[in-house]
Amino acid sequence: MPANLTPEELLLTIKELEDKNRQLVQKTEGLSGELDRYRLLIDSASDLIHSVTPEGAFLYTNQAWRDTLGYTEEDIRQLSLMDIVDKKCKGKCEQIFNCLMKGDKIDRNTTTFIAKNGDSVFVEGRCSTHFENGRPLFMTGIFRNMSDQTRSELALLQSEKRYKDLFENSSDLIQIVHPTGKFLYVNRAWRETFGYNQEETAALSIFDLIAADCQGHCQTTFQQIISDPKLHYIDTVFNTKDGRQVIIEGNAICNFENGKPIFTQCIFRDVTEKKKMIEELIKAQKLESLGVLAGGIAHDFNNLLTAILGNISLAKMYAKPQDIITDYLHKTEKASIRAQGLTKQLLTFSKGGAPIKKVTPLTELIKDSTSFVLRGSKVKCDYHFDQNLWAVEADEGQLSQVAQNLVINASQAMPDGGTITILATNESLALNESSSLPPGNYIKLIFQDHGTGIPPEHLSRIFDPYFSSKSTGTGLGLAISYSIIKSHGGLITVDSELGQGTTFSILLPAILNHVPQPEKQDNLHNIVARKILIMDDDQTVREIAAAMLTFIGCSFEEAGDGIEAISRYIKAQKDSVPFDIVIMDLTIPGGMGGKEAIAALLALDPQARVVVSSGYANDPIMASYKDYGFYGVLPKPFKMDELCKVIATAIN
Repeated sequence: MPANLTPEELLLTIKELEDKNRQLVQKTEGLSGELDRYRLLIDSASDLIHSVTPEGAFLYTNQAWRDTLGYTEEDIRQLSLMDIVDKKCKGKCEQIFNCLMKGDKIDRNTTTFIAKNGDSVFVEGRCSTHFENGRPLFMTGIFRNMSDQTRSELALLQSEKRYKDLFENSSDLIQIVHPTGKFLYVNRAWRETFGYNQEETAALSIFDLIAADCQGHCQTTFQQIISDPKLHYIDTVFNTKDGRQVIIEGNAICNFENGKPIFTQCIFRDVTEKKKMIEELIKAQKLESLGVLAGGIAHDFNNLLTAILGNISLAKMYAKPQDIITDYLHKTEKASIRAQGLTKQLLTFSKGGAPIKKVTPLTELIKDSTSFVLRGSKVKCDYHFDQNLWAVEADEGQLSQVAQNLVINASQAMPDGGTITILATNESLALNESSSLPPGNYIKLIFQDHGTGIPPEHLSRIFDPYFSSKSTGTGLGLAISYSIIKSHGGLITVDSELGQGTTFSILLPAILNHVPQPEKQDNLHNIVARKILIMDDDQTVREIAAAMLTFIGCSFEEAGDGIEAISRYIKAQKDSVPFDIVIMDLTIPGGMGGKEAIAALLALDPQARVVVSSGYANDPIMASYKDYGFYGVLPKPFKMDELCKVIATAIN
């Protein structure tokens, strides 16, 4: 201040200085209030805010920063920026920090801070450096805590992985398809079933796999799926890479976005074996229904044939060989035997029917049966049998019928002639090797022709009763064959290709280590006179049986049912003229039949010799007559020689 000022000037100067000082104080107080407001605003922010020196020491941290990381003001004074950075991120953070100190701009930075309690805090934010005269004064960072979001994303990724693992390891066939039909995803079961790898599948459309005869239906169904958000049932056939057909069923649903289809999810099951088993069951049910009718017809028809064949047999005994009537009788007998064959076919379907089995070597049986039906034909058989072929326990007549049916079909498929190849091999099935047969030892029979083949649309129906694609025939041949093989505990299947031929494969349970026993020779012409009791509800059958017995010199009595037969048997014992043999009809409508009668008869006389006879030749009792106490079995219709043989067998 100048020393030569007057008192007035000095007072004025002091007043100016006081005014300036007052203004400065007011301005300072304003700045302090404004700073407090900014500090409050920053502390109220949810983001984590800090500023650090070029050396990394903390100048400031806001409340959210301290609350999130758990450090106190005292802790912060002892820390540097790199002290709170996760060691996995330190290299990256040091590089970014150095760039910031050079003036580089970092728009977005992600890193992980370590809280005081050791928790990891994943943050994302921006950092900037304040410079003065080209020198960095401090760096400010504003971060957002992304830990919850990161955990959610990780959980989502883990959930996605779990679902992907679930789909990939599922036994169901799972596919995701674009609205164009292109595959977006298929799981492992799908790839293994159809034989394609992931790269091959990416180049395929769903329509590349659908079987030709299902294309039209599936095109329509696919359009419905991508037009309607509801769940759709799918049942179709896919072709595998190697040409096999797989029947699938399941559900498909389309995902939409803004009304447009995005992708379709499909979950299928391979039901090929299931469908085959259902078809087998349906066939069995059809045969059972037919058997109810066929059994009754065949029983009555066999009674009539018994009378017809019996009378023919007797007439031939009295006729002279050179008489013309002998020729007529012979032709009539042949026609009756053909009718008997038709009855046997019907009986194959009888409800509860069972073959009359015995241990049988197949080699001669198959050769005899097939060569017989091909006599005079332009078709021949080429046989290939294992040298040590096992035996089977079977009904020879029924197996012969199967072989003849298959050979007849094969020869008809080769009208210009050819060769039918018949193979027989020993085969052992392991557990789960076949869905229809238990593990064990089997004979495998193959009948193979090179004929016209069977149309694909007929393959599933060829074993149905009365189904035939030929203008002639009953349509029973293959149905009978199917039923016979099934009743023997076996399996018959077919493979065919148009223009290439057809192969029928048969599996029959085998008997190992069988030693053939020589057959006993019966003298049918030297039966000593015996007393026979005939029990049958049909008077015609009783009459022809009586006539036959009279012819061979046996005495007889007749009974209409089991009660009358037991009464006559008891009376004969009391009179000391017992019956040597009883021939019992198995089925007596409305009365006591052979099954009940023999139980009562054996209770009276355990030594009673009883022969069971029935028009139901496939009844289980006929197949295992010894289990019920019978000495022999006499299926209807029977001829003279068959009656003589069963009497001789029972006596001996």
